[in-house]
Amino acid sequence: MMKLSYLIAGMVLTLGVSTGNEAHAASISNQSGQTAAQTALRSAQGRFSTDDVDTALLAALAGGSAGTLYATGTAADIRYVGTDAARSATLRFDGQALFDTRSGCDYATALVDEFCLIDSIGLSRRIDGLAVGAALNFSLDAQAQPLGDASVMRPAAQTFTSLANARWLDMGGGQFVLGFEEGSDSNFLDMVFLVSGVSATAPVSSPVPQPASAALMLAGLLLLAGRRYRA
Repeated sequence: MMKLSYLIAGMVLTLGVSTGNEAHAASISNQSGQTAAQTALRSAQGRFSTDDVDTALLAALAGGSAGTLYATGTAADIRYVGTDAARSATLRFDGQALFDTRSGCDYATALVDEFCLIDSIGLSRRIDGLAVGAALNFSLDAQAQPLGDASVMRPAAQTFTSLANARWLDMGGGQFVLGFEEGSDSNFLDMVFLVSGVSATAPVSSPVPQPASAALMLAGLLLLAGRRYRA
């Protein structure tokens, strides 16, 4: 009975490797790169850089896929491609701001100066500290837009959580074009991003022991070995 109790104690200590892992918040890098060349603001409010994404692909977003995207490694990159939306918005990951989508050229300014440039289009950020296979939690906070004609007015702010209001296109190699819809025309071109290091299916990963868990496992193995030697 004594040997059995030590065996059970050792097993409990060893199992610490699977229960002692702690979740860590992802870190967001500063914006990097150069602001992309943009066309002047037209009646459709179009602002896109198509260096990375072909115009035909943008048109296909309305018929793209919906659902969760998953991290394939510990980091993912996201590049702001452009917007067809009138109002400003903030893209967030786990609540942390990634891009203000009309930074430098909010719509109130654009109504007066149609050539003002959005200074975040073309820039990238890196999300570090991801768990392999983790679902990516993006959301879009769209501000109220009381200006302009009836087709662009949005009298109240809205939050679009997760990817329920988004569509994506798989470009291969772990790259996805991700487009949000924050209005009513369902073209999913309101805020468009290029995300790298992700997958539409959750990859399977083996847990890596944390230092505390490894110490527990070693203590359990030593305890088992000691009892066997004395026996």
